[in-house]
Amino acid sequence: MRSRYPVLVCVCAVLLLHCLDLEAQNSADTQIGSAGDGAVSATRPAVRNPGAATGRSGGVTAASTRAVPPDTRTVVSPDAGPTPSPGASAGSLNIMQQQVLDRVNHYRTIAGVAPVRAEAKLLNAAQSHASYLGASGATGHYETNKSNPYYTGYSPFDRILVQRYEYVAAGEVVASESSSHPARAIDALMAAIYHRFIILSSDFTQAGPGVALNANRGADVLDVTVDLGAEVLPQPLDPARLTLYPFDGQQRVPTDFDPAQESPDPMPGHTLVGYPLSVQADPRSTLVVERFELHEISSAGLGRRLDANLLTRAVDAETPANAAALISSAPLAAGTAYRAVFSGSVDGQPVTRMWEFNTAAEVPVTMTFASPSVAAGGVQRATLHGLDTAKGPYYLCYSPARLVSSLRHESEMQFMMTTAADCEPGMSCQVTVQATYHSTCSAPFAVGSFDVTRKE
Repeated sequence: MRSRYPVLVCVCAVLLLHCLDLEAQNSADTQIGSAGDGAVSATRPAVRNPGAATGRSGGVTAASTRAVPPDTRTVVSPDAGPTPSPGASAGSLNIMQQQVLDRVNHYRTIAGVAPVRAEAKLLNAAQSHASYLGASGATGHYETNKSNPYYTGYSPFDRILVQRYEYVAAGEVVASESSSHPARAIDALMAAIYHRFIILSSDFTQAGPGVALNANRGADVLDVTVDLGAEVLPQPLDPARLTLYPFDGQQRVPTDFDPAQESPDPMPGHTLVGYPLSVQADPRSTLVVERFELHEISSAGLGRRLDANLLTRAVDAETPANAAALISSAPLAAGTAYRAVFSGSVDGQPVTRMWEFNTAAEVPVTMTFASPSVAAGGVQRATLHGLDTAKGPYYLCYSPARLVSSLRHESEMQFMMTTAADCEPGMSCQVTVQATYHSTCSAPFAVGSFDVTRKE
């Protein structure tokens, strides 16, 4: 008669291993690591994400409310592009995901950083989080609602762990925009300094772009998550090589940034500041700043030095040890040349840089109508003058919506409106049209109006 003890020992061993595996998964859901991602592993480093060092949710969110004003309708311009497929299959990108990856690589390339390539596991991790944010209306890096159908883990570490992505370096950025244009979300992430540090990090070689586009109270809401990583680290950058942004000779640099749109807020107490300057060394290095200044350049030469806030790891926990940022306390002037001056060291090796860039000129966009008034049931044609088509799709918001039966674009700069059959007595008969980059009809860059005449 054979003993049953070996069988019992085997069963107990299997159960013990299963329990240990469940315990590891549960700990990944609940641990909060001091190094930066929400969870820490003995074999893997933290996943870098803004907010982790100071216990914030992280992310970039448009300051405008997520709703279209009452009795207002919106129409997006024809350059909006096709609607994305609802999800991502492993290893492939839908149209919007590809636009996100292209925009990330656009910024990395112009800043002198090697582009990243799509990776299926990172893609799945990022898409699940973007879909979670889109379904919940939340923003940031942490998932707290396990009943959400897209829930895959509390932190970026957990979500990447679920995908079994064997990384040696990883990071995550997230943005929520009232737009249908993926590039605008990446533009917003580049203006947000803590997120820029991750996008331009030279140790990443792969990326997964996640995108979810939903309608919320009449407005388009775009949630973007980008998970970046490397399974094998690239060769370290030479200590003398720095990633500068804006880069030397850059044109049409934005003039300002609302720091309240970024979590954490890099400039608490300020409503609108200058577009941030950043200096980054290899992420495995330590950058020490001795001097970092920004000066206007006038026809007479070097002009005034701008009052600015310097962010380094020594004074700001969210700034990585290999980087520094300089943020003017007031917006930069439009159409102006600037010179940045930097001196310091990388891993003890002295480094100095001096470079120049120009801000974008302020070109007003105007809206004109074919006639100051149109009969009820008639057609009104309008044109946008001075439109910068490089800025991508925009929205036309018209109100009161009851006075307009339809609006359609004839070209990117021209559109046609058909008015309603009549205007009720005692009600306003003036139609106001706003052109804006936000589906919530906020911050218009052009406004016009015309009257609808009543039928006798």
